[in-house]
Amino acid sequence: MLMGMARKTPDPSWYAPPKAADPCVLCGREAPSMTDHHLVPKSQGRRQGVKPGDIPTVRMCAACQGYLQKTFSNSELANELNTVEAMLEREEIQRFITWVRKQPLTKGVRVH
Repeated sequence: MLMGMARKTPDPSWYAPPKAADPCVLCGREAPSMTDHHLVPKSQGRRQGVKPGDIPTVRMCAACQGYLQKTFSNSELANELNTVEAMLEREEIQRFITWVRKQPLTKGVRVH
């Protein structure tokens, strides 16, 4: 007769506590899904001879990333909006940030 082996309960010390999410550099929300936003779009950086891995990035929520990609051309992002400070100075981005901060993180934000 075969006896089943008893399962051991895993030691909780083996599990690292969940890492605190970095807030989005634009809206400040701690969204569950963050992305690395290239301050200069990769296509524009390649045209300037910069390797995509050498382009600086910032952590951004999907809503803010989507807004920037839908609203501005790659040329605008590369030449005018290539720093967080430059982005925050734009009135239309400030309006979006004010709106998106009111949206629950569980809600999928669609950007047109």
